[in-house]
Amino acid sequence: MTAGRLRRRLVATVALTSGVIDLLTAAEAHTHVRFGVFRVAVDVVFGARYALLVAGLTLVLVARGLLHGKRNAARLALVAALVSVPGHHLKEADLVGLLAALAVVALIVVWRDAFPARSDPGLARQGLRLLIVGLLATFAYGAAGLWLLDEEFRETTTITRSLATAARLLFLLRADVEPISRRGRWFVESVRVAALTVVLVALGRLVATVVLRGGRRTTDEAVVRRLLDAHGTTALGHFHLLDDKVWFIEGEAFIGYKVVGTVALALGEPVGAPDARLVVARAFVAFCAGNGWIPAFHQVTDAGAAELRGVGLRALKIGEEAIVDVQHFDLEAKEFKSLRSALRRVERAACTVERHDPPHSGVLLDELRSVSDAWLAAGSHRERTFTLGRFDRAQLDETTIVSVVDDGHVVAFANVLPSYRGPDGNFDLMRRRTDAPNGVMDVLFVALIERFRAEGRDGMTLGLAPLSGISGDSLSDRALRLLYERGGAVFNFEGLRRFKEKWHPRWEPRWLCYPADTDLARVARAVARAGELPDPRTPWARVGAFVRRFPFATAVTTVVVWLMAATAADRALHRQLIRHFGLAWGDLGHLQLWRLPTAQLVQTRPGFVWTNLILAVVLFLAEWRLASRRTIAVFFLGDWISTLLVLVGVRIAAAAGSMTAARVLVERDTGLSSGLWALAAAVAVTASNRRVRTVLGALVALDLVGSAVIAHRLFDVQHLVAALVGAALAIVPRDGRRVTADPV
Repeated sequence: MTAGRLRRRLVATVALTSGVIDLLTAAEAHTHVRFGVFRVAVDVVFGARYALLVAGLTLVLVARGLLHGKRNAARLALVAALVSVPGHHLKEADLVGLLAALAVVALIVVWRDAFPARSDPGLARQGLRLLIVGLLATFAYGAAGLWLLDEEFRETTTITRSLATAARLLFLLRADVEPISRRGRWFVESVRVAALTVVLVALGRLVATVVLRGGRRTTDEAVVRRLLDAHGTTALGHFHLLDDKVWFIEGEAFIGYKVVGTVALALGEPVGAPDARLVVARAFVAFCAGNGWIPAFHQVTDAGAAELRGVGLRALKIGEEAIVDVQHFDLEAKEFKSLRSALRRVERAACTVERHDPPHSGVLLDELRSVSDAWLAAGSHRERTFTLGRFDRAQLDETTIVSVVDDGHVVAFANVLPSYRGPDGNFDLMRRRTDAPNGVMDVLFVALIERFRAEGRDGMTLGLAPLSGISGDSLSDRALRLLYERGGAVFNFEGLRRFKEKWHPRWEPRWLCYPADTDLARVARAVARAGELPDPRTPWARVGAFVRRFPFATAVTTVVVWLMAATAADRALHRQLIRHFGLAWGDLGHLQLWRLPTAQLVQTRPGFVWTNLILAVVLFLAEWRLASRRTIAVFFLGDWISTLLVLVGVRIAAAAGSMTAARVLVERDTGLSSGLWALAAAVAVTASNRRVRTVLGALVALDLVGSAVIAHRLFDVQHLVAALVGAALAIVPRDGRRVTADPV
């Protein structure tokens, strides 16, 4: 780790600590300044409570910017620390806050060169405009309110006094008018809150990370194409031309990258002349430092990793790329027996392979689009980018298409990518119709192998097998190896490796290069997000899709939250809801069975029952896992059956003379916790992975049984019964099979 990064980390830590101390100090009932024998109430002369509040929030807000070396963040932290100094005592516990603030000032002054990164100019201008306009609007609001609410204050609020008081409130100073009503006190605090909100939002804009804007220049694209033709050697070369990349060009080398959050993620290693690659890598790292970005290089070769280590970056193996030796590929070899069977099956279906050189007709592209749409509609396929291409007519029109045709219609296709100076052939899209004969993709692979062999290529790349072949002993290596071995239920890494293995390729390691291990989490997140395409739907359309996907969970959560909010505002309403919608033994005797579902939606206490809000996540998880109908059945039946069984048991105990049971019989039961525990058990027993199923089941059982045994509470027993009912309902055969896989 460089000295600059260590310094930034130390300053950010001290600033965050100072900010937290300021916030805690501002929360005290009285704040004073003590200079020797002088003791002055700061609330009178400076309004330290609000000054410390602003300073503390500012220091907390800019800590992240300090970590990224932001120049504006350092300036704001310096001002905030200086403002907070008078607000701390010179003795007692406040000495810690004073020393922390002084430490921030000293460190920033001494290490100011560690903060070279500029903030985003566009967002900074937005922040300044917001600060000016927002404060003016707040000032106008405060002055008008003070004038119009004259009767809410002890003193007469003239126009001059209203303007002066609004200005004091704007800068969070003590008001020179005294409210005599709750409405007056609320108004004074609302002006301060509005001013504080404007300041904090503006500060967020002032220290924001640089956002990459604008398009790509045609002249830059010409340079990139020329450098690829002269020096492109890896299978990633063509993907530098996708529209999700921008280029950093220095001399006779370039880097194609995409900014994801605060990470500038480069595709592969630098491309260019050997003596220029190291130069452009150093310049790119410096460029990222100036923008507050973390530089990272994804899917780097062995040679590229060695070069990037030379500029101070670390390298972590992230998988292996499969390359088929096309010159020695022998379809008649015994290891390809199953492949030959698949090819004969396709031949019997009268399918043929066709080659289409660019440019392509609109009719062909339309047919390829229909194949691609069918492929995307099947299963969990989706368009991605960065290290892959997506269906783009302009891109396809520049490449050769190899297709499998059945009865005059394309049923599968792939597009061949240029290899530039690389020894291996490459292709991108591999898409097929769902009703295509089995084995059409094998036919495409063989056709591509024969094409690349005829061109004199050494191999054909099958792409990266993520996380495979990792054998290091570092913490990162062990974590990736564990993810590869245990993440099959979600990612299917081993299945992808096995698919590539059947072609008996050679394996070449690929690396992820980054500055420090502390950056690895953000870099990994950027790698995961880089290939995602933006959602073209409007926010309302996305909300609508979410509601359609989780109709029951959304409906129940909305009703419960609404009732919680209503009872928080009017506690008498909660008593009425219990009386009219709760469930007791006497209600069953009067056949008021409609209370069974309504009782689940009314909470046991007025206001927000936070534990149930947290448990409500189970609703969405269950509907994702079990689908809507079964979720509804488990939620309601789990609650109803457990409630009825418990009430019957309590009635028997009351008949036997238990006074406690007799009191319980007249109390109305409410709440959705039993239904949620039934769903939690259902989710646990239907997990597709046996180990996950065991762990989740054990956690649910341990919690419920432990609570019932230790606490001896009746509702714990009801929760345990509900969980047993939910588990039983979840594994009831549906369509002749037990539910153990995602039915959605």
